[in-house]
Amino acid sequence: MERYDSERLVAVNAVESLRAGVPTRISTRELPDLRPALTGSIRTDLLTFSEGRIPRGRMIWGQYGQGKTHVLTAVEHMALDLGFAVSMVSLNREVSCHNLLPFYGRVAPRVRIPDSTMLGLERGLLQKTAEDLADSPLQEPERYCHPLPALVLEDYFHTTGEDQNLLYGELLGIRLPSPELRRIHRQCRQQGLPKFPIPFKVQEHATAYFGVMADAIRLCGYKGWVILIDEVELTGRLGLLSRLKAYRNLHWLLNWSGTLQYPIYTLAAAATRLQDDIWYGGGKDDRNQMPRLVSEKLGEEAGREMEVFFERAIGNESLVASPVDGEDLQGLLGALVVLHGRAYNWPAEFDMRQLVRDVGSQPVRTYVRAAMEALDLQYVYNEKARLVASILTEKTLDEEEVE
Repeated sequence: MERYDSERLVAVNAVESLRAGVPTRISTRELPDLRPALTGSIRTDLLTFSEGRIPRGRMIWGQYGQGKTHVLTAVEHMALDLGFAVSMVSLNREVSCHNLLPFYGRVAPRVRIPDSTMLGLERGLLQKTAEDLADSPLQEPERYCHPLPALVLEDYFHTTGEDQNLLYGELLGIRLPSPELRRIHRQCRQQGLPKFPIPFKVQEHATAYFGVMADAIRLCGYKGWVILIDEVELTGRLGLLSRLKAYRNLHWLLNWSGTLQYPIYTLAAAATRLQDDIWYGGGKDDRNQMPRLVSEKLGEEAGREMEVFFERAIGNESLVASPVDGEDLQGLLGALVVLHGRAYNWPAEFDMRQLVRDVGSQPVRTYVRAAMEALDLQYVYNEKARLVASILTEKTLDEEEVE
């Protein structure tokens, strides 16, 4: 039976993730950084964040297959190495940014911390006690738009067993019925749940959960919460009012108003089709329509915030995952050859320049998949194949018929 050393196992894991088209921390570490200027800007933001200042988030634009997800994965392990907690999530039809609490329920359970392979913050919280809250902003009055999530965290430290698990689920966005919250509070604090000045409303007070989670991350000794959002272009499939809500929520998460007081830094990656189909074309014209709509519904100040959102989204502070060619592409393909040879213990080689000529002008993802297929064919069948790329048609970002 053939034995694999640690170096070969790393190569196998990297090759398998590339073959599946899903970038991982291992694959991003093993491949060269094709966009050092882009990742350098994000590293500068993270270093600013580590000093206690909350930087504005950024949008990352790029065509399909140009490596936006790869960039986010690289940022994930960069942030973990710097001592941050990180949540990375892709939008889909079920989870989008237009409803903030369900979105929170997707990102909060996916918190990854530097010193654990398990998702979630529970390991860090179990090492803290209620007395530690006095040294954090979690008990500052009026820090959150509603006191319920902070009270839930405080009760968490006074409970054990099943009730503690229920409260941890509440902190992750899995809402408990009010009678259950009252029962747990009375049981662990020997008094009734306080009467809040205003009732908790999901649409209005979801930001309090983000704030409590971010402060809890700091409480556990990490530098802050980095939220990475992929496939933001899918907001273009939402109806008119849902898109409006999504843009406003993104504006808040990205801290483009400069008023975010919680330790959160957000990166949002989107395909350029969002601009082409929804913001400037396709009959939607959100760039001009949304500020007017917000002004009519919420006032001129809110309308101006919407204008700022679009200005920053396409402004100089946004980042672009531009196409890669020339020596950078050759370096990437060369690293793939080395990885494949190390993974399967064979003298891997192929003509990278010929493959680039055969495939033509394509996204980075296409070159990677072509190189993997060529190497697999040569390794298994000892055949040198000439590959060509077919262009797949893609639908536009049509708006959902049901709002």
